[in-house]
Amino acid sequence: VNFCENDLASGFLQKYKINVPEGQNAANCEGCSITMELIFEGEAWLSIAFSEDGKMIGSEAVIGIPGSIPQKYMLGGYDVSVIQLMPEEQQTLTDASITATNGQTIMKFTKLMSEPGEIEIVYGENRFLWAHGNDATLAYHGNNRAAFSLDLAAAGAAVAEEEVTDPTDPSVEVEEDSVNVPDAIQDPSGGQDCTVNFCDNELTTGFLQKYRINVPDGQAPETCDGCTIDMELIYDGEAWVSIGFSLNGRMIGSEAVIGIPGSTTLKYNLNGYTDNLVQPMPQEQQTLTDASTVFQNGQTIMKFTKIMKEPGEVEILFGDNDFLWAHGSAPALTYHASRSAFVLNLSSGAAQELTAPNKGLWLAHGVMLFLAWGVFVPFAVQASLLRKLLPEGGIWLQIHRGLNTISLALFIAGFAISVATTKKEEQPHFSNPHRRMGLAMFIMAILQVIGGIVRPHNPLEGEKKKPVRVGWEVGHRVLGVSLLACGFWQMYEGILLYGVKYSTDESDEEAITIAYWVWISVMIAVMVLGGAFFKFRN
Repeated sequence: VNFCENDLASGFLQKYKINVPEGQNAANCEGCSITMELIFEGEAWLSIAFSEDGKMIGSEAVIGIPGSIPQKYMLGGYDVSVIQLMPEEQQTLTDASITATNGQTIMKFTKLMSEPGEIEIVYGENRFLWAHGNDATLAYHGNNRAAFSLDLAAAGAAVAEEEVTDPTDPSVEVEEDSVNVPDAIQDPSGGQDCTVNFCDNELTTGFLQKYRINVPDGQAPETCDGCTIDMELIYDGEAWVSIGFSLNGRMIGSEAVIGIPGSTTLKYNLNGYTDNLVQPMPQEQQTLTDASTVFQNGQTIMKFTKIMKEPGEVEILFGDNDFLWAHGSAPALTYHASRSAFVLNLSSGAAQELTAPNKGLWLAHGVMLFLAWGVFVPFAVQASLLRKLLPEGGIWLQIHRGLNTISLALFIAGFAISVATTKKEEQPHFSNPHRRMGLAMFIMAILQVIGGIVRPHNPLEGEKKKPVRVGWEVGHRVLGVSLLACGFWQMYEGILLYGVKYSTDESDEEAITIAYWVWISVMIAVMVLGGAFFKFRN
C-alpha cells in the first residue's frame, strides 16, 4: 500500500512498493510488480541489482545515468565493457526515469517481479546489490557498493542503517560484497572486532597477514583522524616481504612497506617492475613506528604501525582497500618469487583476490605477437638463408614474402589490440620500455616492408651489383636482424608483464619462459648455423 524505505548507505535511500493485481495475493502473485526509487545525495549514476548468490557476476541490474532512461543490464564481469544492455525485448521497465535536481539524483522505475529468463524478485527474501558512481558517467564504482538481503514480506520492511547489523532481525541481512573480484568471500577475521584484536588473513600458503586498527579515544573508525594500523606479515622461510597499498590493484603507482631481514623496514614508491624503480620514499615520509623485519625459527616476520591517512599517500580505509603482497626467494631485494593483488575490507575482514581485467585481450595480443616474431619471421629468414635447400626458380622468395606478409598482418592486429586495450584501461600510451619498443618496432617493420617493395633489382647473371643494390641488401639485413632481436626481447618482457598483471602461478610462468627460450634458441641456431654453413660452402 505504502512505500517502504531502506537506507542503503549514508546519503543513499531505497524506497519500494509491491503492486498486487486485484484477485491476486502477493505470496504467489501472477503479474505482481515492484515500484522502486533510489535517492542519492549528489549527481551520479545509480544501480540496483538482483542476484541469486549476492555476487556481481551473473546478476542483473537496473542502471540509471542522468540524462538517459534507466535500463536493464546483464552484469557479465567487473569491467564496464562487460556490463551489457539486455536485448530490447527484455527492456520491460515502465515509468522509468532518472533526474539530477536540487543536489539529488533520483531514479524511479516499475519492474515485473517474475519475467521469463530473468532472476525473480520474490515476496520474501531477496539478494540485492547496490552501487553508485562518483559522477554521471558509467565507470568503476570504487568502494561505493554492497550486497544485502531484504525480505519484502516482512512487516515494516523499511530497515534503518543501524538495524542492518542486528543479528536478531531475520528479515534483513547485509553482506559485504567486494564486486571487483570473482572468488567467494572469505572472512579471515572470524567475526572478531579488528579494532580490538588482531585479525588474520592468509595471503597464500605459508604467508600470513595480521592486522589491527588503532582508533584514538573519541574517534570513530569510519571517519577517524589519526587512526593507525598495526600489521604483521609472517612468511615461512627467509626472504624479503612486502605489503602494498594501491588505488587500482596494479603495482605501478602504488606504495609499499618492504622488509628485508637485517635492514630497516621502509616505505617505498613502486614506479615500475625493475629493482631500480622501486625506491624508498623521502625521509620525511618514513613515518612507520615499531617497524622491524627479523628471521627467526624458520620464519621471516615483518611488523610495523602505519598512519592510515597521510598527505600525498594512498589512504588506508576502514572499508574496502586494494592491497598487493609479494615476497622474494632470498633476503636480497630482487624480482619477487610470488605476488598477488587482493581486496580487504578492514571493517569486516572480508578478503578476496583481485583479478585485473582484459586478460583475454592481452593473451590474444601475446599469442599474435609470438606467432609473428617467434614463428613466421624466423621461418621467413630461414627461407632466405637456406634457399639452397629449396627448389630453384625463386620459391624461397615466395615463401619469404608470404611468411613476412602473415607476420605483418599479425603484428598489426596485435599492435591494434594493445593500443585499444591500453585506452580502454585508461592507461597512458607508450609509457614503459615494452610499449615504446613496440611502437619503434611497428615503425621499423613498416619501413622494412616498404623497402622490400621498392628494392633495387638484382643484376642479371654475369653483371656486377650496383652500389645502390649492395647498400639496400646491407640495410635490409641490418634492419631485419635488429627487428628480430627486438622481437625476441619484447616477447620475453611480455611474458613477465603478463605474469605480473595477472598474478600467474610462478611455476607456470617459469615453464613458459623455459619453453620460450628453448624455441627461440632453436630458431637462432638454425639461422646462424645454417646461414654460416652455406656461406662457408660458397
